[in-house]
Amino acid sequence: MCFYSLPFLLIRKKTISQLTHIKTVLLLASTMTVMSGAIIAPALPGISRHFPDQPQVVIQLILTLPALMITLFSPLMGYLADRFGRKKLLLMMLGIYGFAGVAGFFIDRVDLLLSSRALMGIAVAGILSISTTLVGDYFDSTERARFLGLQSSCMALGGVIFINLGGVLSDWSWRGPFLLYLTGVLLLPYAWAILQEPISSGSVSADTNDAPVKVDVGRTGLAYLIAMISMAMFYMFPAQLPFLLSQQGQISGMAIGIALSMAALTASIVAFCYGYYKPFLSVMTIYVLGFFLAATGFLIVGFTQSYTMAIVGAAISGLGLGAFMPNTTTWLMRITPQRVRGRVFGGFTSTFFFGQFISPVMVAPALIWLDSLRHVFTAMAVICGLLAIVLIVLGKTTLKADSKL
Repeated sequence: MCFYSLPFLLIRKKTISQLTHIKTVLLLASTMTVMSGAIIAPALPGISRHFPDQPQVVIQLILTLPALMITLFSPLMGYLADRFGRKKLLLMMLGIYGFAGVAGFFIDRVDLLLSSRALMGIAVAGILSISTTLVGDYFDSTERARFLGLQSSCMALGGVIFINLGGVLSDWSWRGPFLLYLTGVLLLPYAWAILQEPISSGSVSADTNDAPVKVDVGRTGLAYLIAMISMAMFYMFPAQLPFLLSQQGQISGMAIGIALSMAALTASIVAFCYGYYKPFLSVMTIYVLGFFLAATGFLIVGFTQSYTMAIVGAAISGLGLGAFMPNTTTWLMRITPQRVRGRVFGGFTSTFFFGQFISPVMVAPALIWLDSLRHVFTAMAVICGLLAIVLIVLGKTTLKADSKL
């Protein structure tokens, strides 16, 4: 019997109600990572007005700083989770997340606000790395694929919901959205009561615990690279689409919001259904189809002059890119030994959010070279198509075994 399946066997003996509680904790913890940025996005104009002497880049840093901290600290969090245990570290990070996040409601200095955001980003690094690792510890392959799809779906859909919640509270005060971070503190006792420390292979055999564990560096690195690229591609819509639509004439904020929500909505749908279509498609096949769909969507956005067709393009790209997170986590869980899952998924979280952080950075020089956002979207379509072709070749050669996973 595989060691990683032991925790699942224990959980399977529990009642349906208890299993539902475990899934609820992990889903709520995962959606908090989306809240780190989405909640305060609508409040940025109000924050800028409150600190009129601060340059715009500093105000934007309040939004993006957590993503940078997630990138830097996720590998460390994964190591600590493997070294000291998943549950206790997750509980600690939930507490830090809640208090550092809500501190923004009381702080009246930009430097302190940035410090609290950085601390919250470190907590998010721990929450996402550990909650994803626990999915691999708790569930077997079939249940795992379904839950990972549900997790990714909730994260994508949560971005839509939290942006709107943040918008409602920011109409009251720019400080209002920061109150939503109290959910981290509220989740803490629930997580403490429900979660249990997974059984590790080390608890079965001390000799096994001392044995070296081999990580497939090549395949793991490729999974990291795909995660980073897919996230950078996906964030082109919230970061660039509003400017592209504005170039087409006067357009309301609500209309822009609808266009942005469409990519997130279709991404959440395809992620939610991941567990249902995964048994019929290999990891490599899903990647190839995802890149081709993303290429189609980018091509439509790049060529159209119509607002309606821009929404259609965003929706199609969302269908393609929405499968990437559950697909990558499924692949990593199948090729990673349980004892080092925390470290591997810490690296995954780091590269995933690094893609979010560099998305606008990589577009800036491309925009200078290509001279038009429309051309940038078209170029992204070409790149997605080329990546799909590369993966087809790898699936028939170096990654032939993964074409059957």
